[in-house]
Amino acid sequence: MAVHVVRYTPRTGSRTARLLEHAIAQLDPAPVVTDLATTLPPLFDTTRVDGYVARNYGGIEPAAETAAALAPMDRYVEQLRAADRIILATPMYNFGLPAAVKAWFDAVIQKDRTWTVRDGAYEGWLTGHRALLITTSSGQYEDGPGSYDLLTPTVRQLFGFMGFAGVDVVAGQGTAAPAEVVDRRMAQARAEIDRVIAAWKSEAPTSRAQPAR
Repeated sequence: MAVHVVRYTPRTGSRTARLLEHAIAQLDPAPVVTDLATTLPPLFDTTRVDGYVARNYGGIEPAAETAAALAPMDRYVEQLRAADRIILATPMYNFGLPAAVKAWFDAVIQKDRTWTVRDGAYEGWLTGHRALLITTSSGQYEDGPGSYDLLTPTVRQLFGFMGFAGVDVVAGQGTAAPAEVVDRRMAQARAEIDRVIAAWKSEAPTSRAQPAR
């Protein structure tokens, strides 16, 4: 089992970070960690988006300057493909993904590297992958249509688009509640993390990404 951690936990004393550290403590060997708060992911400016479209849709090798601009995004893809288990740790901002986390997804969802089109349909290539989303929010939200929680379904959709076999979610919600209530909810979240990681360890190794074409 090869685990890669993608974290965006910039707040001092972050509860998301505490839950993540609980998860990491159970992993041996220690996972590779991409810290999006320490190094913000690049955005698709004109150079990057034109170079990406020309390369990934048109088969045109980019010039050196454009290749250098795309290189950080390509490294994210390589890290993602090299693992078969991903832990994404992020808080909820305004009901959805922080901008840095969305930028990471934009970087790794690359045609003919993590997905393609076959017979007129989308095909995700990371079919041997599973993900664990660790998130916290001050409010407490129900699942389903009309929910204020836009983060969870977005993460499920984006990982699923790349072919992930499943996404487990540990959501420490309602952190604005009284301290004793929050402590109980965080304990429940840690127990759920324990369950997910134990299940990962018990599973047989699965195939990883298909080779780029």
